[in-house]
Amino acid sequence: MKRLLAVGGCSLLLASQLLAGLIPYVSNDRDFVRSGPKSGFYAISSGSSRWWNWGLVRAPVEEPTPFNHGYGTDAIAIPFDRNERVGFAPVYIYTIRPESLQERRLAAILPGVTTATDVARLFGRPTIKAQVRGTSVWYYEIRVFNPFQEYQGSGGGGRGR
Repeated sequence: MKRLLAVGGCSLLLASQLLAGLIPYVSNDRDFVRSGPKSGFYAISSGSSRWWNWGLVRAPVEEPTPFNHGYGTDAIAIPFDRNERVGFAPVYIYTIRPESLQERRLAAILPGVTTATDVARLFGRPTIKAQVRGTSVWYYEIRVFNPFQEYQGSGGGGRGR
């Protein structure tokens, strides 16, 4: 009897994870930015392990450092269902802080309604297209700049000295 209950409990947990989809929705999630009654997106720091745990490992994220002269890349991951509609809330993986232009674009996306054609109109061609756990995901690369990470050279002064 105990074994039957244990197997049933494990099966239930596994089924709930499978039915949750690529990005499990949790009410009152601090990373979820609500943009309407049935829409929103996740804004997650690149230092968080959440996006990695969700399988979004192909996201083209690069931290701004002195070695790349203060430039880096944020990433936006947009998952699609089999009907080429946005299947789950998009994910914005940022390195410094979320860019307001990108947040406005993401707010226009409605899961279950917005099509791949609509997303291409908003963001252009994706940098990467990948399959994650049976879901098609489009990744977009957003160039960012952090002046505090700009390489100053060995002289300690600014440029041109």
